[in-house]
Amino acid sequence: MTKMNALKRKAILIFKSEKRLGAARLVKTYHDRSFDEMKATIITESMCDSEALTHKPRTKDLNAHLDNLKHYFIGYSELSFYHATLVVLLRRKYKVAETFAEFEQLWNTETEYLLQQLPLRWLISACDTFIDHTSNTSRAAILMNAATLINTLRVYETKQFLQLGAASSPELNPVDTENVEALYRSDISLYDGLTYFRIGSDDTLINMRKRYESFYKNDELAATILLSIFDRLQTNHSAFHTMRTLHKSDRPKWWVE
Repeated sequence: MTKMNALKRKAILIFKSEKRLGAARLVKTYHDRSFDEMKATIITESMCDSEALTHKPRTKDLNAHLDNLKHYFIGYSELSFYHATLVVLLRRKYKVAETFAEFEQLWNTETEYLLQQLPLRWLISACDTFIDHTSNTSRAAILMNAATLINTLRVYETKQFLQLGAASSPELNPVDTENVEALYRSDISLYDGLTYFRIGSDDTLINMRKRYESFYKNDELAATILLSIFDRLQTNHSAFHTMRTLHKSDRPKWWVE
């Protein structure tokens, strides 16, 4: 291993450890709490760090990220926030087997409650989490439908937000440059916790593509057909093509050149 490769590997390990720093202490605070106790506790503004929103939304600091996230759960129960916390821990690959077992137990025990209480954003995050971690391939395939439905809806809602008028051909419809710039700058609320597609930095579609690709191991033919259709939507004059045209960043690209 060259010196450069060794330094790069060390930097990656440090970055990953920082993303999970404090996770064990955080999880321990929930060990003695029952689901019923957490349902009975409603998050208020006084329970949130008043300075948390000054942090970048995607900070690598785990505690800062969760402090920021808690503001979006004001008025919701602590159990709803606990569900989001488990999703964050799994995305940061903290003790994946144990954390996913807790996540699965939460859903098996509190299905009706979570379906009633969670915003759409977090229901889809739950679907993504099952897809990424469940060993039940049928469950993953079924939940992929839900994720695809909402991701496609967001892309088309974003195109509507950007479009100025209705020309006779979709490719002739102009876009509002001020709205394009607004979507580059920050998240803009849509409804039920969802946001418009964040042009330039939204990783929704690249993650969806990776999940599609994961189906190769279960059925290569079906996955090949699925990805072929998805790729064709990126070149025809669809809402996906509009997002691709406006996407100027090197990442995250969800199409094949």
